[in-house]
Amino acid sequence: MDHVEQTREERWWTEERTRTQARWRRVLVVEDDLAQRELLVGLLVEWGYQPLAVALAEEAENASRRRRLDAAIVDVFLPDKSGVSLFSVLRDQHPDAVLIGISGRADAALARRCKGVGADLFLGKPIEPEALATALQSPHLRWH
Repeated sequence: MDHVEQTREERWWTEERTRTQARWRRVLVVEDDLAQRELLVGLLVEWGYQPLAVALAEEAENASRRRRLDAAIVDVFLPDKSGVSLFSVLRDQHPDAVLIGISGRADAALARRCKGVGADLFLGKPIEPEALATALQSPHLRWH
């Protein structure tokens, strides 16, 4: 089997594992950019997750009070409130959820800041689907 074939097979197994583990898991997507939000929702649906998409931090806070969440993908820079401050709210309400910060400004200081207030992982934009799939399968790290 050549390298390309092996890569396709590995990719298939990763996608299959993601679909199997995703069944019935609810993921909050907080992203103000419509195209990015639709892209994330499309990936989540394809993988078998149940996405709940909102554009603003206030909408996310309201949605998270009423529903169980297994994970959240949060844009760090939102128009109404910092996504960073949203992490502590989400962590208090959903202590076992996997919280993932995303931003076009991906630097170590921002990642540490997100993790310091409750995020488990941080991904830079543009989001690589395989990195997101792996992040969603990660357990909550409980390091705060």
